[in-house]
Amino acid sequence: MNSSDKFTEYFDQIKKIWEKLDTSNLIIPFCTPMKLNPKFLVIGINHSDFCRNNLVESKRIAEDFSKRIPLENTFIKHDHTFAKGLREVISKVHDTHNDFDEKPTDEWLGTNRIAIQTDGKGAGAIEALDNYSECQKDMDKVLKSLISYMKPKNIILAGNEACENFFYPESSSHTMANRQPKKILIDKNTKATSNIIPVWHLSHNWRTSPGDPECYGDKTVKRIKQAIEDGLCELKKS
Repeated sequence: MNSSDKFTEYFDQIKKIWEKLDTSNLIIPFCTPMKLNPKFLVIGINHSDFCRNNLVESKRIAEDFSKRIPLENTFIKHDHTFAKGLREVISKVHDTHNDFDEKPTDEWLGTNRIAIQTDGKGAGAIEALDNYSECQKDMDKVLKSLISYMKPKNIILAGNEACENFFYPESSSHTMANRQPKKILIDKNTKATSNIIPVWHLSHNWRTSPGDPECYGDKTVKRIKQAIEDGLCELKKS
């Protein structure tokens, strides 16, 4: 089976998982094209609007992404808050680390822990549905299989809900500030590894925590820079 067919198989698996839930919301497995050995795989929580200033275009994008693996990369082409937040972070890291990309390229791929699109209410409405927990467990298994197959050099987990019970434990003591980048084994047969970099939600770069004036975006930039310096963010293709 070639890689195109294999990624289509993953796409179909993800669709089947989330079709079990009682919701009319669109199921969007991926938000970029898929390829083997990318430099970065960004995993968020779930999709919202792709183009808030143009709901017709936003709907077109979402419907297209729900039918097939995208041909366009949302991190490059679209101006939703997550994409803009990611581009802002990448640019700021590049300012001091020239080997780091200046902006997203086709080496930056993306998916989510929850494949169902929601409005501004976020993933809470999905998490409240019957059978959600079962779907999430199945999704996480597929995502880990996808990671093992595609072998990204680095995986960015964006937001606490992208981390909890997925490479990091769920605990009140495990806030984003306490989660740290690490190297993990992703394929026992080939001994392939990937760097996991947990960061604050990229749609919320402007936010701050109580008693801490530093915004999430600046924290994320520092986190990635530290990962580079610690050898936990691989910048060059092998």
